[in-house]
Amino acid sequence: MFKSNALLLMSFFIASFSSIAAQTAHERSLSVALTNSTAIVNASAPLLIDEETRMDSAATFKNFIIYNNSMVNYAAAELDVTLFDALIQETVIDPLCANENLTGFKDLGVVMVYRYLGKNGEFITEQSKDMKTCAEDI
Repeated sequence: MFKSNALLLMSFFIASFSSIAAQTAHERSLSVALTNSTAIVNASAPLLIDEETRMDSAATFKNFIIYNNSMVNYAAAELDVTLFDALIQETVIDPLCANENLTGFKDLGVVMVYRYLGKNGEFITEQSKDMKTCAEDI
């Protein structure tokens, strides 16, 4: 088991290195910025955001930063996804453009993804915001 996981990790590393070598200067800069951002987030993870939500981890891929969150008191089946989506849109997604701390993400065209799982790890929903569209939202 350990040997197969090590081989899998090594192949991901090699594939990642190969794709980095082919990156433009802008893509490389973006990769560095997103990797640094996720490292900061993950250093404090898991982090209880409020009495219902825990931020478990962050990941990055290309121009995406993905925040993995869990609803600590609810299983996916206990939530109305339509109502939950509306709540996430209003409280998480809509305020992103106004957040001055995210100016760099706007300039770099980062897509911010917020994924939510139930207390037992079941998928609830995922919403995203392409930060380069913030100028269009004003």
